[in-house]
Amino acid sequence: MELKHALITGFEPFGKPRPSDNRSWETVRQLAGERIVVGDETVLCHCFELPVSYNPVSELVPRLHRGKKYSLVIHCGAGLSGKVEIEQLAHRTGYIKQGNSGEGDVPVGNCVPNYSTPDILRTSVNVDGLRATLATKGWAHVEASQDAGRYLCEFTYYTSLAEAQTTYLGRQLSPPLTLFVHVPPKERDPYDDAELAEIMRDIVRYLI
Repeated sequence: MELKHALITGFEPFGKPRPSDNRSWETVRQLAGERIVVGDETVLCHCFELPVSYNPVSELVPRLHRGKKYSLVIHCGAGLSGKVEIEQLAHRTGYIKQGNSGEGDVPVGNCVPNYSTPDILRTSVNVDGLRATLATKGWAHVEASQDAGRYLCEFTYYTSLAEAQTTYLGRQLSPPLTLFVHVPPKERDPYDDAELAEIMRDIVRYLI
């Protein structure tokens, strides 16, 4: 069978004072270069750390998409709740929180640039089915969300969903299955780093 490719990203540290790490990247980096096998399907994980800044993300994420034929795209960000949250949708507008570069680090017009896609884009993944499958594997602290935060997480998610609907079709390629997953902060997390990485592997296995 043809080798499939997964684009998986986390984020650099952000906030004031700036922490030494970001839980999302600490999770994702464990999968870098890994081959995940389900039956006769094999997926190679390509992992990248994204900046917490709008203009760089709006340039880097499309470039990553267009550099390879990805079957799966999973973005991971640091959440606030004590559960793993699987985001179901993203908005094009409403981005007013400043990125890591401080004053002026907001997108022009407070919206995701370069796309004429609808204001709300939804993942094509059956999130309820994914949650049920994860529950059978013992991952009980997982829930669906429709509020990705209107910050770099949601901005990135919308960019990827728009890429899937536009440039992939323009290249006559099947659009990748695209998801955003928020992982809990360490102080509220029922899972350790290794367990979060295994949840990400199980998400990949579900999507293959």
